[in-house]
Amino acid sequence: MTGCIHILMATQTGSAEEVAKDALELFQSSGFTPIFHDLADDDDISFLTEATLIIGVVSTWGEGEPPDDAEPFFEKLRRSPPLNLKDTSIAIFGLGDSGYDIFCGCGKELERELIRHGGESIIPRVDCDTWYDEELEKWLSDLQKILLPAEVGG
Repeated sequence: MTGCIHILMATQTGSAEEVAKDALELFQSSGFTPIFHDLADDDDISFLTEATLIIGVVSTWGEGEPPDDAEPFFEKLRRSPPLNLKDTSIAIFGLGDSGYDIFCGCGKELERELIRHGGESIIPRVDCDTWYDEELEKWLSDLQKILLPAEVGG
């Protein structure tokens, strides 16, 4: 898989930022040059059309909502007509608290919206509770297995 990789991150307490930076470092060390987006700072969704791969690392706040400062991005994504992301792959890592009724709602919404806009999941979305080290290691490994052979063969 060649092209433009965008890593989207939304966090309330910092956990998703740590995971997103782990993903960023992994792909940089593998020779990729991903573009990092803190969704708190980026409510313009037009950049999504440039991506060949969107990696989303988002935490859920409250009863299934995005983190407060990422709400403008999600609102634009929800209200936008389809962006025609037909050649865009997606991979989502959601963080949440299983003590809430809507567990990892933000990750589920991000995946649902990106698919509505034409994206296609390349690996199953991961929904993680407070302790997520094993799930993260597997998710990153699965992504790396998909991306590196495609890059070598591309």
